[in-house]
Amino acid sequence: METTVAISLTLFILTGLCAGQGLFPQGPVNGAEGGTVMFITNLSPPAQPFIRISWSVGGANIIISSSDDSIGPGYGDRITLNKTTGSLELRNLTLADSGEYRVAITTATAETINGSTELVVYENISDANITGPSNHLFANVSSANLTCEAAGNITAIQWMKEGQPLSAGGNIFFSEENRKLSISPVKRHDSGEYVCKLTNPASSATASYRMIVNYGPDSNTILGQNIAEVESFTLIYCSVQSVPPAAFTWLFNGQQTGVHEAGYIIKSVSYNNSGDYRCDAKNDLTGTVVSMGHSLSVKDKTPPPLSPEGAAGIAVAVMLVVVAVALGLYFSITHHRNKKGTNEEKDTDALSRSSQTEDMSMSSPDKGREGHKLTTQIQDRTHDRKQPQPGTSHTIATSHAPGTKASAGVHVYECIGNKKTGAPTLPLRGKLPTRQTNTDTGSNT
Repeated sequence: METTVAISLTLFILTGLCAGQGLFPQGPVNGAEGGTVMFITNLSPPAQPFIRISWSVGGANIIISSSDDSIGPGYGDRITLNKTTGSLELRNLTLADSGEYRVAITTATAETINGSTELVVYENISDANITGPSNHLFANVSSANLTCEAAGNITAIQWMKEGQPLSAGGNIFFSEENRKLSISPVKRHDSGEYVCKLTNPASSATASYRMIVNYGPDSNTILGQNIAEVESFTLIYCSVQSVPPAAFTWLFNGQQTGVHEAGYIIKSVSYNNSGDYRCDAKNDLTGTVVSMGHSLSVKDKTPPPLSPEGAAGIAVAVMLVVVAVALGLYFSITHHRNKKGTNEEKDTDALSRSSQTEDMSMSSPDKGREGHKLTTQIQDRTHDRKQPQPGTSHTIATSHAPGTKASAGVHVYECIGNKKTGAPTLPLRGKLPTRQTNTDTGSNT
């Protein structure tokens, strides 16, 4: 069974090769004028050399190779034969080389292998060019027609814009086998580079055309700060979309400034720069003019921000001031209290010395009368001061021995001054001796 399959497969292969089937790749061989082609068989080098190989085109001999090589006229320096596979190289192609090429190979076993293929020689594409509108194009108004032309055999034309393939649709139309591209009406985004690529199976060429669509100015905006500090740098910028670029004119408070750039620059702002600015932008081709206004106010320079070191210094200074004020208040209050105590002691001593002097200068009967009189005065004053006036405080303290009359005892009193007036408090302590009368004897002691 295996022997039968092998014999059948061998016969099928030999039959196909003898008929020329499968000896060459499918399809014709394409070549460019002046170029080179290879007729490549799919045979592997045999164990024994081929006995005979012959190539021909249109019945004319190209080469017969056996023991000797016979080369046809016009092929001497244009061909190279591979005797192990039967492949043929043909150089310096001309348009006349187009046709059907045949090969016949005789193996060492006297079997013949035949094959054929088609050669098409194309004229090289050259002188590619695109013709376009000669007048200016205006967005939403004009139409444009682009035509691609070249010399040579052209089998296909493809259009591209900015490297991307174009297809029909919208305002884009193709005609004359893609040779002509129509755009109607043109839009601003139709500006750009258009390329047509012309090809044939053996060569290709490209041509380009840059289309300019004029429009504007529009989408106008004026940029810049409205408040600037004295001596600062300021830029007011007039932004528009326009093809060709717009021409600018700047006015300040209605007066021409002589500035014709998109940006109005003030290198060092002064108070004289406060006012109203106007930018006029004009497209010389479209004739369109747009205007934009901008107001600028000038203010004093802002003090520089406080550094961390400066802030720390201020904090320390404030703390020192607070501490100094606190210490000053503390010492002032302490001094006041000490002075107050000293004055009170002086007043007490003076009163005590005065009482002792008066006591020494009086006789015993006089001392008794004076003591009784003083006691009566103190009691009257005490009675009068039971209802102190607002803002004052008076206190009189008396003491006497138990079982004795107040008029006959020893009185101890204190007088506290008017606190509202700030007069120092004068504690007065004195012993006022009085005459004691012996009721039994009626005599004075």
